[in-house]
Amino acid sequence: MPSPVGHALGGAIVGFLLERRRTPRAVPLSAFAVVAILPDIDFLWGRHNMETHSLGAAVLAGLAMLMWTRGKNPRLALAVTLAWSTHVLFDWLGSDDTPPLGVMAFWPLTSKFYFADAFVFEAISRRYWLSNFVPHNAWAVAKEILILGPIVAILWFRKVRKGSERF
Repeated sequence: MPSPVGHALGGAIVGFLLERRRTPRAVPLSAFAVVAILPDIDFLWGRHNMETHSLGAAVLAGLAMLMWTRGKNPRLALAVTLAWSTHVLFDWLGSDDTPPLGVMAFWPLTSKFYFADAFVFEAISRRYWLSNFVPHNAWAVAKEILILGPIVAILWFRKVRKGSERF
């Protein structure tokens, strides 16, 4: 499962891809990074990789944004849904070493866990007492940056060339 760094990069990618004309109330790119990290809030109540790690939760987050904006910004609601969904996708593509393996990707339709066995992203260790804790997690974050960083850089460069635009 990726680190908050990898998830934030996923949210930034969505923000870059869906941005448009600048308005006085522009949504900063960092907001999408935060949305992409939010599914890990489930650590607080001990249900990690369950309901919040689903496309159902992503849709609920988008609907909450749609209600908060009183339906005036459906594009923003879509961006919130997609930023949240990157978390589900990245965790599905990542390594997992804590049962149950995978994510409850299709909750509330099913409580089944899905795991891709793709190992694109390393599992972030929370076992700070192990001797390889720091090197392992440093490598995991570096790998996320190596995979996602170039995408963010290309999108940022494109944005700079095109002019600053936001939601």
